[in-house]
Order: sequence, then structure tokens, then C-alpha cells
Amino acid sequence: MRIDFHSHILPKMDDGSSGTKESIEMLKILADAGVDLVVLTPHFYRQNENIQKFLERRARSFERLCEAAEAVRGLPDLTLGAEVYFYPSLSSDPDFEKLCIKDTDHILLELPFERFHENFFGEFTNFMNRCRQKIILAHVERYISFGNSEEDIRRIYKTGRNIICQMNCSAIAEAGMLKRNRLMKMISGGMISVLGTDAHNLDSRPPLFKKAEEIIVKKCGKAEFERICRCGEQIF
Repeated sequence: MRIDFHSHILPKMDDGSSGTKESIEMLKILADAGVDLVVLTPHFYRQNENIQKFLERRARSFERLCEAAEAVRGLPDLTLGAEVYFYPSLSSDPDFEKLCIKDTDHILLELPFERFHENFFGEFTNFMNRCRQKIILAHVERYISFGNSEEDIRRIYKTGRNIICQMNCSAIAEAGMLKRNRLMKMISGGMISVLGTDAHNLDSRPPLFKKAEEIIVKKCGKAEFERICRCGEQIF
């Protein structure tokens, strides 16, 4: 089962899809790639709105998308989630669990785009000690671009057994040879459990699931891609 765990396809929710027409075209691309399920994960920033207001906006956007999707055959199934920006006390919010991917106990979490300092590691450890939900770390490859090492990522990854890592298909598809080799080592080493397109639009950030799958199969073998698919299925 091919699952896109990270997307910004919900219309007019964030910096992603500009409307239902673009959303449907993005879903068609994913259908052509053989994707079975798309997790819709609009950005959630606690400093901008509370969880309840976010959920209400998300529900309205999802309703519009579902109405448009009914007229198109062969699209992937859709489910709701969120890309939640890390905030140290967020796991103490009584509504935090409502940000889980629907019908799971997993939350897609985005870490700060900065060099991780010791205070951050302490804050994250405290966060995980309070967190009853399981965490999917969004686009882990990006944090390396901000001066963090793979060991820094592994340090976060090993904070608790309730953490898995997601990699962006676009990073795989668009990387140069050296970066791609490093990403493939992260996959073949078992660090990456799920994939996400992190698709925002049809132009600059389209869904690149198919190309990413082809590269993983070529560089790491079909069995490694199938492992990732199984990890995704197990979440549901």
C-alpha cells in the first residue's frame, strides 16, 4: 500500500493548494503514481491559532475537496492529519491528540529549521516525556541543511520508541548525486519509515512520489521500498 504521509493538498488551508481545481490535479498525479492513500497535513502553528479553530478550518476545506473529488474516478483515498510545528508545551495541551492522523495515534511533527542546541534537545526530551502520542518527524533530511548532522537527527530519533522518521519524495527526486547517496544510506539503514510528497502545488512543489519510488527501488532495492510501504500500513 502506497501512502503519502505529508501533503498540502487541502485547498486554501496554508501555503499549499490554491483551490479545489489544483487539489484535484495533484491527486490525479498521485493516482497515476499508484498512491492508495493521501494524508492531508496542513500546517498547524500554535502561535497563530488554537487547535479548535484549526480543526474547524480544516473540516470546511476537507468538505470542499471531498465534494469535488466525488466527480472524479480513481483518486486515492483521503484522510486528515496536520503538520504540527514543534512547541515545547504543546504535548500538554488537552486537545493535542486531536491533531493525530485520523484513526491513528500518530502526529506529524515539524522541527525548527535551525541548528539544534542543547536546550532544544532538553525541550524535546521533556516534550516526549509528556507525549502519549507517537511522533512522525517530518522531512528529517531538511534539518541536516541547517548545520545538523545525521547523529543529531539520530539523537532525536532515539529519544523514545514512539518516534519514526518521514522523508520527502522531492528530496530524493531532486537531489544531486552526493546528497542522494546520503539519503539512500538513511533509507537502507532503516532510519526512514514513511514517505511524503510534501506537495504544495503543481509547479514548484508538485507530487513526486513516482520518481522517488523508482530511485529507491533502483538504489536500495524493491524490498526496501516494500518495507517502507509496510511501515505505513502498520500505522493504520
